Amino acid sequence: MRKAIVLSAALAVMGVAHAQEPAKKPQMQFMGAYDAGQPGVSIYKMFDPTEDVVCYILMPEVVGRKPVDGGKWIYDGNSVGSISCLKVKLPVVPLVPPANQP
Repeated sequence: MRKAIVLSAALAVMGVAHAQEPAKKPQMQFMGAYDAGQPGVSIYKMFDPTEDVVCYILMPEVVGRKPVDGGKWIYDGNSVGSISCLKVKLPVVPLVPPANQP
């Protein structure tokens, strides 16, 4: 019984230590930027190759921010921002070919 408690405690501590490591997130590929029709705002086209999804992101070109404790940032609010994503049926050709191709 005591061994089970010690093992459970050890696993819990290992889980906490593992949870503190930042997870590596997949990256979308930038495909282009377009005029949004208002000053200081653009539409960005991004491609997610893992899901074959293209997203259009409406966002400001410049965002204000200020540092806080722990090396983090707080971003100033704005009234611009939305995202629309579509599953693509046709193959999307990325701007930069994968490194493993000759």
